Amino acid sequence: MVKRCEWATKSPELLIYHDTIWGRVQKDPQQLFKALCLEIMQAGLSFSTILKFEPGMDEVFHDFSLDYLAGCDQSDVEIFCKDRRIIRNHAKISAVIANAKLLQPDPNVLTKATWGPVNGVQLDHLLRASPDPEKYKKFTEKFVKTFKNIGLKRMGLITVYSYLQAVGVVNDHLITCDFHEELPAKNEEESS
Repeated sequence: MVKRCEWATKSPELLIYHDTIWGRVQKDPQQLFKALCLEIMQAGLSFSTILKFEPGMDEVFHDFSLDYLAGCDQSDVEIFCKDRRIIRNHAKISAVIANAKLLQPDPNVLTKATWGPVNGVQLDHLLRASPDPEKYKKFTEKFVKTFKNIGLKRMGLITVYSYLQAVGVVNDHLITCDFHEELPAKNEEESS
C-alpha cells in the first residue's frame, strides 16, 4: 500500500495533486505563475476547494496565461466575478491580474525570485509531522520581501510558504511518505 502525507487522503483531487504536482521542482515561469495564482485563490479556503475550481479557472483564465491576464482590466474582473466556474473574489482576481501585468514583460523574474534565495536547490525539512508555517517564518520572510519588492500582490507568509511547498522549493513530504524519497531522484533526472 502506498504511504502518503495524511492531508492527501482527504479527497481524490488532493491525492492526485499530492502524487503528481506538490513538492516537485518547477522552474517554468508560466507554471510558477499558475501555482502562485492558485495559492492566492486559496487564502481562507481549503485547497480541495481550489482544486475543484481549477478546471473552470483554467478555462476562464486561459490556463493562467500571463499574456492573457496581463491584457485584462477592472471590467474583466467584474465579468470574471459573475462566472460560477471560478473563485469569485474581486480582491484575489484583481491581484492575479496585477501580478500578471507585472510579470508578463519578463516572466523569468518570478523564477529568479522563487529559486534565487536557495541557489536553485530544493530544501528538505525531513518532516515527521505536518509543518507549522510559523516555524519557517524567518525563512519565508525573505521570499515575501522579495516578492513584495517586485510589486506582487497578496504575498502573505502562509500564501508564500504554501507556494514554496507546491513548486518544490521545499520538500515537505513527510519522511514516512513514499513520495518523499522519490522527488530527489526525479529532480536529478529532469535536470540532466
